[in-house]
Amino acid sequence: MLGLLLVIAAGSFAGLQASLKLGRREKNLELFSRFVQNAETEIQFSGMPVADVVERHGGELSFLRRCTELCREGMDFSGAWDQAVSEDPGFSDGDASLLLEFGKGFGATDVQGQAAHCRLTLELTRQRLKDAREERRQKARLYRMLGVLGGIGTALFFC
Repeated sequence: MLGLLLVIAAGSFAGLQASLKLGRREKNLELFSRFVQNAETEIQFSGMPVADVVERHGGELSFLRRCTELCREGMDFSGAWDQAVSEDPGFSDGDASLLLEFGKGFGATDVQGQAAHCRLTLELTRQRLKDAREERRQKARLYRMLGVLGGIGTALFFC
């Protein structure tokens, strides 16, 4: 009996994890959107190097903290950005592509070019955030229910 309850709990936990992953993606996109806004302002008004912008405004996102660590260890910004994005599981593949494209152009042009690059990325991020919110709204409850029902179904199979 205890084993059956553990199977049900495992299924429920798997559904909950899938549901939480959707929420984590939404939160990460919100934080990245805020970072891009701050980066645009910082570049326009202070001309700060991009590695310093990431260090100053990226504390809330794990991949930005990782990028800062890699830069401190001597890695060039572009390589640090790419590695940090590839190590972070909190984004979808499409989100990661957006982040990688942003990193390629971040710091590569003059101040006006950087501002335009940030605005474009901000618009694309906002669209992805809107999609992530809709996906979470539609699928989070479904994943939790599928986990519970899958656990119950598996437990019934073993009875």
